[in-house]
Amino acid sequence: MKVWQNVDCLDEQVQLLLEKIPRFEYKIRSQIDSASDSVGANFVEGYYSGSVSEYIRFCRYGKRSLGELQERVRRALRKGYFSETELMGFNDLSIKTMFMFDRLIRALEIKRALDEEKAKKRI
Repeated sequence: MKVWQNVDCLDEQVQLLLEKIPRFEYKIRSQIDSASDSVGANFVEGYYSGSVSEYIRFCRYGKRSLGELQERVRRALRKGYFSETELMGFNDLSIKTMFMFDRLIRALEIKRALDEEKAKKRI
């Protein structure tokens, strides 16, 4: 699934960015790494939940984690740990991934509504 591929590539980019942040900045490094982990973990947990509603819920969690990741990376940029140029790939991919999360959530909501309609007709 393309969303998952993007999430995985984004984490690879994050790991490269983390190398540029000094070790003494443990808190910001940990927050960025944790947010990146959370994006992927929530996507996978939702995918394997066995329920469309749960999948939607966890995709929303993943999307929020992605927003947190974007903000934490922006703050590290402001502290001068990397340049705008170094962030171009991250920014591009994170924006595309956020869009894909939105599209996936909308598609799943439509699927859920159709499934509910079918279930009502069977009753």
